[in-house]
Amino acid sequence: MNISRINQRNIELERTERANQQYKREEEYRKVVEKKNIERTIADRIARNMRLDRDKGRNVDVEV
Repeated sequence: MNISRINQRNIELERTERANQQYKREEEYRKVVEKKNIERTIADRIARNMRLDRDKGRNVDVEV
């Protein structure tokens, strides 16, 4: 009886540890995706500004 309790507890600990590892992986992935989205936004703004600098007022770039 005592051994089965220990085994059950070990199983619960393993499940908890796996869930924590999965959560950490998901959080790390979210951070990577968020960073890439920010970098893409910055690159888009830089490209837009460079295009507007070349136009020098000949064309108007309106954001919707």
